[in-house]
Amino acid sequence: MKKLSVLVLLLLCSFSIFGQINPEDSTVQAIAYWDKGDTYNYKVINKSTQLKNGEIVSSDSVVYNVELSVLDSTANSYTMQWLYKNNANKGLKVIYKTSELGEFEEVLNWAEIRDFVNNAANSILQDFKKGEINDESLNKQENEITSTFSTKEAIESVGVNEIIQYHMFHGITYKPGDYMEGEIEVPNVLGSKPFMANTYFGLEEIVSDEEYLLKSVQSIDKEQLTVATLEYLKKLSESAGKSFDMEAVRNMQFENETTTYSALHDSGWIIYSIMQKVVTNGDITIINECSIEME
Repeated sequence: MKKLSVLVLLLLCSFSIFGQINPEDSTVQAIAYWDKGDTYNYKVINKSTQLKNGEIVSSDSVVYNVELSVLDSTANSYTMQWLYKNNANKGLKVIYKTSELGEFEEVLNWAEIRDFVNNAANSILQDFKKGEINDESLNKQENEITSTFSTKEAIESVGVNEIIQYHMFHGITYKPGDYMEGEIEVPNVLGSKPFMANTYFGLEEIVSDEEYLLKSVQSIDKEQLTVATLEYLKKLSESAGKSFDMEAVRNMQFENETTTYSALHDSGWIIYSIMQKVVTNGDITIINECSIEME
């Protein structure tokens, strides 16, 4: 059961002309001013750390490179390409659309991404079949993985997190000290119903005439998160052919908070972005961090 709890914690850790910075009233507009053919390279670092009672139990990181290009530009939208240059996703292209302001709208080649994930999952699970896990259990787990990426909506919710992070601040005008607060729906990697999350975001600092720093903090409703997590743990146990003792986990309380800092150039290109997601359950804490840095 402890291994399943850690697994779920890891899964949970599952928006021409410049001049956007106005020095007269200290406002900034996170708007894209891009041209067809523009291309920038980024280094992405995904780091995961597990702690128990504040002590590090494990830590690992993955570093890879991506190329971000503007394939097309119209008065109403941009068509973008996010190309994985190395790592397990080498060669995979994510073609997506944003608004004219740079706000993420939709993935265009979602079927291609679905097929890529399905093939990768099948290859990995084939290796497990050489071990002690029976075929029926593996087939159930394969169905769980492939169903997560089976639709356009699912891929946009959990399959392109770095792209969502890149565009999350676009399309809004910010003023220093004027943080916007509210309750929003966020994707639920454990089920179909979205989570409700309290969020606030705003302008942290105007670094220079061409660069500014934005910040966002998002906390998922604890009760809703805990109920969904326990139901998912039960589902995982049953798919593995094991019984699930609800009484043993009834007192579990899960928390999930995400903090993001993004530095933008006044053309709308990200200079760097750091997103840290902290998920806790009692004395166990999982910290997932994704950094995107222009090369």
